This record gives sequence, C-alpha cells and structure tokens, in this order.
Amino acid sequence: MLETASAATDLDLISYLKAIPDTRMRRGVRIPAWYLLLVAVLGILSRCHSLRDLERFAIRHHSVLTEALGLELRRPPSDSAFRYFFRLVDVAALCAAIRD
Repeated sequence: MLETASAATDLDLISYLKAIPDTRMRRGVRIPAWYLLLVAVLGILSRCHSLRDLERFAIRHHSVLTEALGLELRRPPSDSAFRYFFRLVDVAALCAAIRD
C-alpha cells in the first residue's frame, strides 16, 4: 500500500505545475502561477472555451479550491489575470511539464 502512495506523489499534477517557471515580474503577483495553471486545466476539462469562462469557473470554485489547497487568496483570478499570465508563460517549460 505504501508503494501506491509513493507512485501517486510522483504523478502529482501540482508538483509538475510548480516546476514551470513564473516569468511574470514579482511585483504585484497575487496569485501563484501554478494555481492559475491548475484552474486553467480544471476549467478546460470542464469545457471552458474562453478566458471569461475560466474566470467564471474560478469564481464558482474559489472557496473549495483554496480550502482544499490550503491557500489564502482574497479573490479568484479574473479573465485579465489569465490573459496577462498566458501572454508571458514559458511555453517550452509548459510543454516539457505536460510531456513529463
């Protein structure tokens, strides 16, 4: 049973997302990059097709996600937060994390 727990840890999505470098300027960053990516992945799996859909998804699930992850985020990410982040994301690092 212990080996199963170890295997699950090795395949932890959040660990992969945290390994992707955050290329945003440190000043003013309120939401971690890995959290934006996690919400985007979950939103896309839930059939979000636009940044506005991702914002609605983030609002709808904000309290559950932050509580489950132990985060203290005052508010969910907006569509402009996703837009700004995805303009600056390191695509090569993102693709490498997905391949892993």
